[in-house]
Amino acid sequence: MISNTSYREVSRQWRTKINESPDYLIVRNDSVFRAGFSSSYILESDYQATRNLKDGLMARYNGMVVEEVFDGTEIDTPDGECFVINTPTDIRVPRPDPEQVRKRLLLDLTLIQGIGPVTAGRLRRRGHRTIEDLLSFRRFRARAEECVDRIRNGTPADVVSLIERRHSSSHPLSLLASGLYGSEAYLFLDRETLGFFSRPIILFGFATIVNQRLVVHQVLVRKMGEEFPALGLVGSRMKEKPVIVSYNGKTFDIPYLISRAAFYGDMMEKPGHHIDLLHASRRSAGHLVRDCRLGTIEQHFLGTRRTHDLPGSMVPEFYETYLHSGNPGPLVPIVEHNLQDVTSLGKLLSLFLEGPA
Repeated sequence: MISNTSYREVSRQWRTKINESPDYLIVRNDSVFRAGFSSSYILESDYQATRNLKDGLMARYNGMVVEEVFDGTEIDTPDGECFVINTPTDIRVPRPDPEQVRKRLLLDLTLIQGIGPVTAGRLRRRGHRTIEDLLSFRRFRARAEECVDRIRNGTPADVVSLIERRHSSSHPLSLLASGLYGSEAYLFLDRETLGFFSRPIILFGFATIVNQRLVVHQVLVRKMGEEFPALGLVGSRMKEKPVIVSYNGKTFDIPYLISRAAFYGDMMEKPGHHIDLLHASRRSAGHLVRDCRLGTIEQHFLGTRRTHDLPGSMVPEFYETYLHSGNPGPLVPIVEHNLQDVTSLGKLLSLFLEGPA
């Protein structure tokens, strides 16, 4: 484990980086034209509103400590202490009927090697509507038997592997097949960091399904020394669940977690089955929306619009203010932002599972 001296030195380094080089550009006069030249920007009016928000939070929570503001529990781990906030929600994640899932998969003739969309269309016109119908078709009989056996009797991992051998992991049938694991197998994952380039993670948000309802767990890093035990706790939860659900997690969240674990000389395994809802959203609505950021997709699919939401690029400044002052007020919008991200994952997955494949 890294010594307290090392923690202080690492803390000093990233705090200096935050102060000297923020990860965003302030667009003066809210110029949309100028905003187009930066991948991460904040309109001047939003920036000022966010600064006013921080000042208000500092005044409201002055004299309080983290444990008074958040209803959390301290958990001892082999690597140290963690502070975990548990939030039950009324969000329902359906438990797909395995039999109905398997029947739906059997309708896709292209799951058989050698059958593409054109051939599948021709076979359907001749009355072969399902893969089981091809059991009497000599040309495809052997491959149809193998496919039917895999779908009917295979494990969830076997079925997902079959789907992804013929389709991408973002294909609707792949999402549908993931329902065979059961909703209790899902772990929804998001995190808040102090920027890019392997800076520390300050909040780990993940959710599980209990009695078909989403329960959010947030591991808040109150001081630098709690990041490592928090990584261990989240890593152990990931091992318990065979399906990880994220938004851009394949590209960012999981590699970031692995990188941070490696920083401490630890190894974190990649998840088995990973549903990245960014790719599914892009496939479904990429041609209909201006971008595929989670906030945009929330508006398009869920009809929700975030108000007074803390821009992710300003999270480091709010967290730095908390560390410098000891005032937990700036942590409130960080926790709320992360809670919204995680709950949106549950809502989006429910929508994809219930919607037409």
